[in-house]
Amino acid sequence: MNLNPKALEAWFTLMAQAMRGTQEAQDALRSLSEISSSTEDLMQWMTKFMPAAVPSGTKLRPEALEGQLEEWWRMMGVVPRTRYLELLERFDTLQRRLDKAEKTVHTLRAALDNKGQHTEEAKQALDMWSTMMQDTLQTQTEWMQAWMTPSQQSGSGAEDQENLAADESDTA
Repeated sequence: MNLNPKALEAWFTLMAQAMRGTQEAQDALRSLSEISSSTEDLMQWMTKFMPAAVPSGTKLRPEALEGQLEEWWRMMGVVPRTRYLELLERFDTLQRRLDKAEKTVHTLRAALDNKGQHTEEAKQALDMWSTMMQDTLQTQTEWMQAWMTPSQQSGSGAEDQENLAADESDTA
């Protein structure tokens, strides 16, 4: 929507007069800051302080005035309060989601660190188990060799039986 050129000219004239120190223009700006945000109040203010912006013999339509006012505020970089509140609410929602996501990331990192520690502990336990199994197998192999070697050296079981009988008589 385009701004009314007469309204722009009247506004800039009012601003220039206020900057020069004209009491009437400064009073107009002061009263503008004190009026409510209703379009009726703004139309009354415009007819009183910026009559050149209002075409003679016609009444300003509130819809047209609202559109021009919104366009003017947007051009000046002003955000209406309703939009500001919407953006503030959206910011709060996004901030909560961001905080939740950061907590989740922190929890997942802690879990990964714990998993790394558990993995290291599991690896150490597996290494110990493997070493223990190797030692057990080696010991069993040595026992088997020790049991098998005397019987193989004697060549017969008769000597073993004599040694067994001698051991029994010593214990009895």
